Amino acid sequence: MFPRTSVWIRHEGSGRFFADPNTVTIYNRAQRYERFRHSDAGDRCDWFGVADDVAREIAGAFEPARGDSDRPFRFERGPSTAPLYLRQRTLLGKAERGEVDRLMLEEEVFAIVASALALSYYQRPQTLERGLDATRRRRELADAARSELVAAPHVNYSVRDLAGRLDCSPFHLCRVFRAHTGKTLHQYRTEHRLHLALERLEGTVGSQQTLSRVAHDLGFASHAHFVRAARQYFGATPSAVRRALAGGPMHS
Repeated sequence: MFPRTSVWIRHEGSGRFFADPNTVTIYNRAQRYERFRHSDAGDRCDWFGVADDVAREIAGAFEPARGDSDRPFRFERGPSTAPLYLRQRTLLGKAERGEVDRLMLEEEVFAIVASALALSYYQRPQTLERGLDATRRRRELADAARSELVAAPHVNYSVRDLAGRLDCSPFHLCRVFRAHTGKTLHQYRTEHRLHLALERLEGTVGSQQTLSRVAHDLGFASHAHFVRAARQYFGATPSAVRRALAGGPMHS
């Protein structure tokens, strides 16, 4: 599942965690869970489901023992990337417009699920903690920092600003955040802004809303800053991304 807004989630038997568009959440069949609204935009997300045999085969490619399990997916969640988020949004747009046939749709869904699992296995951040209590406290700090950044993506916080809001030292915040997310605070905020930008770009196809307005509303310093960030994370300009979301070619 790809969140399109921020949300708190608790799987049965586990602690609550924070999910946003920088996250992929993963569910086995019959997984029980609760969701708690965080964003004023509501609880919106994109779901991809695969049959049991396909789930076991995909999971088994990363961990052979999982290929015979009735709970093939080890992780509750994993990191996402801006290109993967764009890929799944583009596929859903094409499917809704009837621009993709069943064969291509199924192949692409399998590839998206496999890519999400690959990130969970191979880009899972290493932690610095020792002991369960320390692990829990530092995970909670990282989630609280993510919640602050996501709640006000247009605000240009300093590290000291965030640390003050979370009652910790700036260095400790930076260290713990990177250990738990695999990203710096700045990288995380930029990717979240770009995820929000996809929503805005998709919703303004054919409108007169300017890319400069989107950049300003999301906290980018300028239109040029927005373009540079889009090129870095998507490999294309915002205008090219908007064309792709509308079903056209994405030429940067």
